[in-house]
Amino acid sequence: MASYLSINVDPCSMRMREPLLWISAVLLSVSATAQVPVSEPSPAQLQQCLLRTPADTWATLKLTSDQLRRMGYVQEACREECEATGAKKEDGAISNADGSTVLSEVKNILTEEQYAAWVTTCGSKP
Repeated sequence: MASYLSINVDPCSMRMREPLLWISAVLLSVSATAQVPVSEPSPAQLQQCLLRTPADTWATLKLTSDQLRRMGYVQEACREECEATGAKKEDGAISNADGSTVLSEVKNILTEEQYAAWVTTCGSKP
């Protein structure tokens, strides 16, 4: 006679496994979609945005009076650099510099949350 392998499967435990598999699949898909990075605008776009950022945007970001004063200086310096007479400019470039100095100063003035919110407003502007 042939011997058969006998597996005892409890029908209750099988019913419990199916919802757990579905929950696991859903959780894995949610965490995978949450990791999509948001691309930051280019330095040239951020410089353009800095020049166009109105006072009410800074108010919305709740800058302190010191931050407001310093951001005014940075905006003015960016404007002067961009309008420098006799400077050779590339087509579509906001300034001859790569913008790292101005943007690093903006990052130094704003908190991480304020900077992230400002960059978001820059990304939403045409």
